[in-house]
Amino acid sequence: MANPRSDMESNDRKKMKMIRNEQKVEEKPDLDRLSCLPDSILSHILSFIDTISAIKTSILSKRYRFLWTLSPTLDFKLLRFSPYRFRPCYPHDLFDQKGLNVLSFEAHVNHVLQCREHSSLTMFRLSLHVPAGSEFIRNCIDYAARHKVQHLRIRGYTKRGSVVLPRLLLVSTSLTILHLNNAVCSSIELPKSLSLPNLKILRLKNFEFSDSNYNGEVFSGCPSLETLILNKCWIRPADKLKTLSVNCLNLKNLEIKYWRSPWRCFVEQSICVNAPALDFFKFQGHIAKVKFRDGSPCVNKAWIDLCCPTACTSFDVNGRMASTSESLIDMVRQLWNVKSLSLSLRTIEVMSASPCLRPFMFENLRFLRFTAEEKHGEMTIPIDKVMQLTKSATSDTLVFDGSKEQKYKLKCSKGKPKKAASPVAVSIHVLSFLLESSPCAEFLSIEIPKVQSDEMTG
Repeated sequence: MANPRSDMESNDRKKMKMIRNEQKVEEKPDLDRLSCLPDSILSHILSFIDTISAIKTSILSKRYRFLWTLSPTLDFKLLRFSPYRFRPCYPHDLFDQKGLNVLSFEAHVNHVLQCREHSSLTMFRLSLHVPAGSEFIRNCIDYAARHKVQHLRIRGYTKRGSVVLPRLLLVSTSLTILHLNNAVCSSIELPKSLSLPNLKILRLKNFEFSDSNYNGEVFSGCPSLETLILNKCWIRPADKLKTLSVNCLNLKNLEIKYWRSPWRCFVEQSICVNAPALDFFKFQGHIAKVKFRDGSPCVNKAWIDLCCPTACTSFDVNGRMASTSESLIDMVRQLWNVKSLSLSLRTIEVMSASPCLRPFMFENLRFLRFTAEEKHGEMTIPIDKVMQLTKSATSDTLVFDGSKEQKYKLKCSKGKPKKAASPVAVSIHVLSFLLESSPCAEFLSIEIPKVQSDEMTG
């Protein structure tokens, strides 16, 4: 006769054993938790790497074979020595290390665009450092526009024919960031007008403005534009166009870098800015005539890094330096409401070329900074102490080096030895001009540059 109590104990032991086994399974670590994530998260992770690297993940497992097709970003770069050989069988076969072939690169990109899921794009980048076909570049831009791209970056490089931007891009409602870069002049044709209601950032590099391609609508057609960067651009010499009008009512940041109009065009050409909401202005490179409509009452921060080339023998160097200095002062005068003004040491040198600097009013300037190209350290001095040093100076220049005699501590960059610092010499009449023009200034910050290699070896 069976014992019911022993049967119950046996059943209890079986249940306990099953519970222990389940606990062991639960406690066993998941060796591939990343693959267990949903497609949306994994595709988002892949969006942070370039497209080639994203496609390479297809060899990891079946889980990743087509995952790259869901990525919301596409990033293609063709360098001078990029390895591209195209075989359409498997994505990972595209990466055979046997040299450059532009046609293979174009075929590879076209293959990726065909295989990709036709979802909206967050970012599309095409960076060409080798000439490619203009039709190929246009098709890539058209693909990005059709897939409602938000951030578009194109470095165009063609030798035959310019790239005409597709109409669908010029009226896009999804585009918020647009970077267009001409590797060589006229690789991308500048549109005469844009209608981009949601564009916030526009960067143009190596573009020529002329009467045939510019009427001001390329900027006014972007009512939400907040940041505009003009890098290595110019107005065509001897052209009907003399004034580049920048009319952007909501523009907050404006950067003009390395303006390329020749010196002979300086008098007749200008950049006229109508941006009542402008908050930050940056100018870098050779001088250009910049005019702000009705001044610039909203500019809080300005950064100017001006250089005056002296290699050209067809102009009088001293006369050119003095003319550059006068033009610089005219531009700075328009920033009368600025609260923080940064001037590079090269700009200070240009200012010193003017023998007579008449003070004017920076009514709200609180912070003045002298910046160095290669910063070693930085020292901050109260304005009243600077005025004392200026009055007690026994020469035409005041030298800042963070020495103990000045009683101001030099804050060095991490890992930089103090012996690598180079002293900063500022003309007394330039310093006096700035101090007299800034009655409310509180501090002067000076970046101490590193010693140049020839000085260190000498």
